Amino acid sequence: MPYCTFVLGELGAEIIKIERLGSGDVVRGWDADAKGLSTGFVWVNAHKKSLAIDLTAPEGREALREIAGQVDVFVENLAPGAAGRLGLGHGELRSLFPRLIYCSLSGFGPDGPYGGVKSYDLTLQGESGILLSNGYPGMPAKVGLPITDLIAGSNAIIGIQSALLERERTGEGRFLDVAMLDAALLWLGYFPHHAWHSASEPPLAGMRHQYICPYGPYLAKDDCYVSLAVADDRQWRLFCEKVVGRPEWIDDPRIASIALRRENRALAEKLVEDAIRLKPRDYWIEKLSASGIPYGKVRTMAEVIDHPQAAHRHMFVTAQSEVGDLPLVRFPLADADQERRLPGLGADTHKVLEEFGIELSRRSAMVAAGVIEEDR
Repeated sequence: MPYCTFVLGELGAEIIKIERLGSGDVVRGWDADAKGLSTGFVWVNAHKKSLAIDLTAPEGREALREIAGQVDVFVENLAPGAAGRLGLGHGELRSLFPRLIYCSLSGFGPDGPYGGVKSYDLTLQGESGILLSNGYPGMPAKVGLPITDLIAGSNAIIGIQSALLERERTGEGRFLDVAMLDAALLWLGYFPHHAWHSASEPPLAGMRHQYICPYGPYLAKDDCYVSLAVADDRQWRLFCEKVVGRPEWIDDPRIASIALRRENRALAEKLVEDAIRLKPRDYWIEKLSASGIPYGKVRTMAEVIDHPQAAHRHMFVTAQSEVGDLPLVRFPLADADQERRLPGLGADTHKVLEEFGIELSRRSAMVAAGVIEEDR
């Protein structure tokens, strides 16, 4: 959910983030590396207003219901069934507000044999088959980023935008049931098709491609990696002639075609690895650039944040925060020059409640009852 709403905020939506009174979003406490703030929080919380409120109190739930009646979209990713138990489920809110678009993100959806099972990105990478399609032989590996969260968040963005357009025509809102498992399955590409048609599992190829060779990062003489992608036999001829200077490989009956190189992968990989190891990375970058074969450096994160193309495209921007300006990565289709702000915990509580018609006397009573904190 944080990624979904961050992107919508980048595209101009007003986002109100509901946080736990006192402690806030659990991600706020992950680390303090961003000038005292959590890097995970800084990543996806620009543009949001923080409303810190106790939803276990009737006054807190009633306030949130009133807000839900005045907004376009309600997004939740609480533990399975928690929103319903609070009286904030899609059935309750959409019966009150038929124009509301209600988006629920969960691991498996609300029903079925896995309905209600708690989940994290790690567990979904396993359930979706991603874990056993990634890594090295005998050493499957988790994708480093929370990929199933990001895929599901992207699905939610598409669904919300589609539902807003549909509502313009029909006047009716929608319930969007976004499950991480569903979202991840579509991104498995051709792996399920191999399972259906040849009963085969994706080989664990490490940094290489499962079916195409040579394709991946190769270690150069200076211990830096260079990535290259030889995706067809025309590129293989270019690679042999113009890059590594091995024209005899073109018609070698063991490696002359994609199918042969896949069949004799160990030999093909060894030949390419040994050739690339003879010269430093920049030598190969120059050769690959001249050949027209897709190529790239394998960058450290320090090199990525100094990437000249990213700088040219203004991908790194700054957001205001309570500890000063902080760098972040913008959504690529968002305006680089727009103002971005990271909210302090509960900093917008009174302003938001006032905006949605909850007058001062009610807010004061909520402060006295411990439902919200005093205005800052």
